[in-house]
Amino acid sequence: MLYNSGMDREKASMEIMELFIRVTNKYNSLEKIPSKHGSKHDLYHSERHILDSIGDKPGLNVTELAGVVGVTKGAISQVVKKLETKGLVQRYKKSTNDKEVFIELTQAGMNTHEARKNINMETVTPLIEELKRYPDDKVEFLVSMFHWLDSFMDDSGKRMKMHKKAGS
Repeated sequence: MLYNSGMDREKASMEIMELFIRVTNKYNSLEKIPSKHGSKHDLYHSERHILDSIGDKPGLNVTELAGVVGVTKGAISQVVKKLETKGLVQRYKKSTNDKEVFIELTQAGMNTHEARKNINMETVTPLIEELKRYPDDKVEFLVSMFHWLDSFMDDSGKRMKMHKKAGS
C-alpha cells in the first residue's frame, strides 16, 4: 500500500511491523534448509552466515564476530563447534594474548567460502537490480531504516528481558 503525504503514521507503522514479522518468519523458515555450497557437508544458514563472516573479516575474535553477526558469544561458539567438526574453521589463540579466542577458515573453509561468494552474488543480484530503479536518497533512506530496525530489535530485546525480570 502506498501512502500520500497525509498518511496515517500509526497505520503505516502497524503495516511495517506486520510485514517485518512476516518477512522474518519466511527468513527463519529458509534457515532450516541445509545446502552444500562448495562443502561436502550440509550447511545450515547460520553456519553459512558465520562462515561468510569469518571469511570476509579474518582476524576477529569470538566477541567481535558475535557483534558483527548480531548474536551472542554462546551462539557463535555453538556454530563454530559445528563448523570445526565439519573441518571448515579452527580456533586459535595468539601468543601475545591467551585469553582471546580467534577463529579462522581452514583450507576447506576457504574453498567453501569462495564458492559461497558466487552464490551470495547470485542471491543479492535481484536486490541490486531492484535498487537501481530508485534514486539514491530513497536507497539511503531504506538503508537507514534497516539500521534503525537493527537498533530497535536490540532495544526490544533489552525491554523484553526487563519485563521478564519484573514478572518473575
